[in-house]
Amino acid sequence: MFNKKITIILLFIANSIFFNIVTAKEHIMSSLPTPEQEVIDISTKKCSKSCLNKLFEEGKVFSFISSFKETNDKNLLDKYNDIGYTLDLTIKQNLTDLQKGLRVALLIPQKNIGRYSSTSADAILSYLIAYNSDFEFKVFDSKTEDINNLKNTYEQIQKGEYDLTIAILTPNGLSNLLQNVNISLPMFIPTINQKQATQFSPNKNIFFGGIDYEKQIDMIISLANTKKYPLISLNDDGIVGKMIGSILSNRANVIKQENIDTKKSTNFTQTLAKIKSNIRNSMVVLNTSIIKSGLIVPQIGNANAMPNAFLSTQINYNPSLLSLMPQEDSKKLFIVSAISPIHPNLLVFNDILSADFQYDWVNYATALSLDIFISKNNKKSVRFFSESLQGNQIIYNDRFYGVKDSHFVPVKLK
Repeated sequence: MFNKKITIILLFIANSIFFNIVTAKEHIMSSLPTPEQEVIDISTKKCSKSCLNKLFEEGKVFSFISSFKETNDKNLLDKYNDIGYTLDLTIKQNLTDLQKGLRVALLIPQKNIGRYSSTSADAILSYLIAYNSDFEFKVFDSKTEDINNLKNTYEQIQKGEYDLTIAILTPNGLSNLLQNVNISLPMFIPTINQKQATQFSPNKNIFFGGIDYEKQIDMIISLANTKKYPLISLNDDGIVGKMIGSILSNRANVIKQENIDTKKSTNFTQTLAKIKSNIRNSMVVLNTSIIKSGLIVPQIGNANAMPNAFLSTQINYNPSLLSLMPQEDSKKLFIVSAISPIHPNLLVFNDILSADFQYDWVNYATALSLDIFISKNNKKSVRFFSESLQGNQIIYNDRFYGVKDSHFVPVKLK
């Protein structure tokens, strides 16, 4: 006979977290004991046979169970056992669903992406725990973006039939991957914009979360045109800085353009002499790294040759830049960023796991990829982000940020 003490499995992540983090050398499984709940009778009145039948017919299952007493009435016994059988099946199904959960794979070429090999994992864990659902998470390290390494690693993910793969790749890595494997499972690439993958035929299973630097540059150009100031472009000698500088020079009339290496950023005097006559009546676009930007701006300020404004894209949206320049100089700094205010639920785990959703756009895009994938497959799911998917590309809500009290704040520039 079905035991009168009915046990109900409560599938709440607050009480039961199942996740699997695996690297080549380590396998960690963490699960807290599943809570139990008993159906008890809190009524002081006895429930007769007619009372029990009425509860059953009205669908008040737990009231029926709690009020049921030992009886020889075959009709009531059958109803009692039927309920037990149904609940037993429900519990077994819930356990099966719990064991499945959302299965996420992270593909990383650790030697190529450096620190993101750990922070991307933190970003995924922060989101999955904050989302308050069951999940399995596994890290697949291809070591490098070598063709064979990526191919072999992705084939492991295919065999595991993961619900979603998040791949932290460079454009070169993406090229190596797409030329050699068929992406059969959903894959988000937070580090690359779809415009950087135009040489490949569209694949319904590949989604992109990279920043649209063309859109951010267009916002800068539009501002300069509205203010009627010409642009001076200072470009980094790195891949991203060169790319952004090229976009700017192809889309706007840049009156001066200089490539800045480490030596030039440390001693900016010679470069400044070339642009000093133009700088006061212009806007300077910093397509340089945070460190180089932090060296350049104070030197321009010390020379009393400040432009109308310093402008930049996502590459300089970081509070550490503000610590490198005088507060007076930072008042002229305006940066276009795709990062929107962070949901409070994510901020809690952001602090615990140091995922840095507020300023690190790769981590932001990584968590956003999960948010979009889950909402795409479950329209009723609660979202932590406001961005949408257009085709296979995430569309960001880019906006200008200025500086107030050593913090970035949204501003409206007219």
